[in-house]
Amino acid sequence: MDSGDARGAAINALIEREQVLIKQVISYVRQTYPTYESVSDDVLTSSFSQNIDMCIRGVVDGPRPRSHKLRAHAQIARKRFEQGVPVEDLIRSYKHSIGLIADALTDLFDAHGVSPFESLRAYRQIWMVSDVYSAVLVEVYRQHQLQLDTRNHAIKNDFIDRLRSGDFDDSVLATAQTHFQLRADVDYRGFVAAMVGDTEHDIYSLLATLEPQIFGHRGVCAIRGDVIVGICRDVFDTGDGLSVSYGRPRPLQNIEDSLEIARRVASTSTALQAGNHHLEEVGWRVSVDPESPVVDLFDARFRQPLLSAQIDAASTLHSVEVYLSRNRSYRNAARELNCHPNTLRYRISRFAEITGCSVDDTETATSLQWYFELCARSGELRRG
Repeated sequence: MDSGDARGAAINALIEREQVLIKQVISYVRQTYPTYESVSDDVLTSSFSQNIDMCIRGVVDGPRPRSHKLRAHAQIARKRFEQGVPVEDLIRSYKHSIGLIADALTDLFDAHGVSPFESLRAYRQIWMVSDVYSAVLVEVYRQHQLQLDTRNHAIKNDFIDRLRSGDFDDSVLATAQTHFQLRADVDYRGFVAAMVGDTEHDIYSLLATLEPQIFGHRGVCAIRGDVIVGICRDVFDTGDGLSVSYGRPRPLQNIEDSLEIARRVASTSTALQAGNHHLEEVGWRVSVDPESPVVDLFDARFRQPLLSAQIDAASTLHSVEVYLSRNRSYRNAARELNCHPNTLRYRISRFAEITGCSVDDTETATSLQWYFELCARSGELRRG
């Protein structure tokens, strides 16, 4: 028997052994990958037949298979993604099948007298085809995941918009239960999350930090510009650079109030710091309106006179701010400012002299606190 006849006989014997091999594959997959629970034995059988055909074509036609043929196979395999099989499990189970086929064909080549050189060549060609197909699988998976993420994100955004508007009806409840596993008998709180300060994280890594903490019925969130908006059952574990602002716990049907409070808390200067922030913490700051006409009034009263006097307005105002935040204690404020108490007294007196505003006057102190909050949000006052 010449080499061509011997190779053909070995390949035919491999096809006859297919049913034995598929039983081994099904047993292995069932024992190893719980994610394949929803995949039927018939589908696994069909997939294995496809793998055998792929290996035979690799041996007969060479290690450069037709890409459109592999892409067609990968699109069929895409159904596994839709059934919840991770791409990692799909590739591992595929590689196991290819290994069984390659080993079986090597044994059959030896039994039919195929030369060791040709047997090794066929073995290499099978694995080269396998590598090409694995790359196609990953590409198809990425396309599938992108489409899935885009669709899910649109659903999340629409759902959150409905909650924010108070447009809560049976269809919204169905979406909550079906897509997000939320419960109507549980209170949730609105939240807004953002990265603050100097950090290497972006909005997507922030999303990856938050989503595992609200998996299941514990919440839902979506990217909105440079922040993440959503609802959650519990406060988050926050790290450096992560700021999360919350509303009050509310039933789903009344969550719009909590989402609005979370938005207003997130707009305060307090939320510019990392950590969890609540209405009780930020207090009156949620009432500060950057569009209020008092903005120009306060700027004319407190900042412009300092600029006209050609003194360091930012440093002077910062000293006044720290003095007020430390309950008018020169000692405590000076310690934070890293200066002598007498130096701070001089700055405060100069402020009063130039502006005509006494920081010990209740009305003035209140106006200054309001002004400092506005400046902190806009970043107009230089810190330190």
